[in-house]
Amino acid sequence: MSSLRHELIHDPDEHVPEEEEVRPEEQLTRQERRWYIMGALKSTLLIGSAYVIGFAVIILLMLWFWT
Repeated sequence: MSSLRHELIHDPDEHVPEEEEVRPEEQLTRQERRWYIMGALKSTLLIGSAYVIGFAVIILLMLWFWT
């Protein structure tokens, strides 16, 4: 359980112990950044294509019923 990382949210005026103030910055390699970007683009395209296909099906059904 101690290996799980968590972060508490403190109020602006609250005193924060020193060991909680310092957090190391996470550095990503160039390859890892590229994978994150490609994953975001892939999920965006997947969601967008689902909407486009859904609207196309709705339009085709409307044309089929009204013609």
